[in-house]
Amino acid sequence: MIKNAELLRTHAPAAFATHAEDGKVSDRYSFLPTTDILEILQDEGWTTWSARQVNTRTWSKDHAKHIIRLRHEDLDVKSFDVGDSFPEMLLMNAHNGLGSYELFGGIFRMVCSNGMVVSDADFGKIKIRHIGFEPKQVVEASRELITSSTKISDKINTWKTIHMDVDKKKSFFTEAAQVRFGDATTDDIIQEVSRFRRLEDNANDLWTTFNVAQENILRGGFRNGATGRMVRSISNIQKDVNLNTQLWDLASKYSEESLPFERV
Repeated sequence: MIKNAELLRTHAPAAFATHAEDGKVSDRYSFLPTTDILEILQDEGWTTWSARQVNTRTWSKDHAKHIIRLRHEDLDVKSFDVGDSFPEMLLMNAHNGLGSYELFGGIFRMVCSNGMVVSDADFGKIKIRHIGFEPKQVVEASRELITSSTKISDKINTWKTIHMDVDKKKSFFTEAAQVRFGDATTDDIIQEVSRFRRLEDNANDLWTTFNVAQENILRGGFRNGATGRMVRSISNIQKDVNLNTQLWDLASKYSEESLPFERV
């Protein structure tokens, strides 16, 4: 039995699909329910706590792309030891024959209720094909994330020790803004991306700088001076994952460039 099944039915009903979308898959496609993957992950200690799916006219709501965030019973804030954050497993899938199951490592920061995605460089994204599926792939992915959690927490704690002076912060926020806005990035957008939303984020280390940029870029809520339009929060699942991983890689680049680094 799937834990938190009602949450899933409310926010990601496609997880309970019992067949692939008619007319959208090849004869070689082997249907693999999301619930089967969740049951394997449950046996490994993971529990669903958040889920959502895309609203689309292209696919039926019973087969649409969905993303599910899971927490592990042995990976909490205390054991992760990076302050107000803990690791997650992210499962993304769609029952329309257009892609594989994908498993990602993630980080959830409690103070801002914000989810991040660890890049492939720190947690190898696992793709599970509908053709030739083997349960051991899911088990191995779960255990890889648990093993990687120490490396990830060490990396975050290193980011906390890296001092970002005024010029480095401006450079970081500029590059972070370009991840979402590209050539349309303006000074007012960079200023909004650099605006901290709570006093505890008024700091000059790399981890905090990354968090401020990530939250502003993903959540929006400010006006684009060039167009006069409000910048909306990212609702597209794939874009959310892509932006998150690019921002993580950006912070990793600054960390590498700062070694040997100046401690805060």
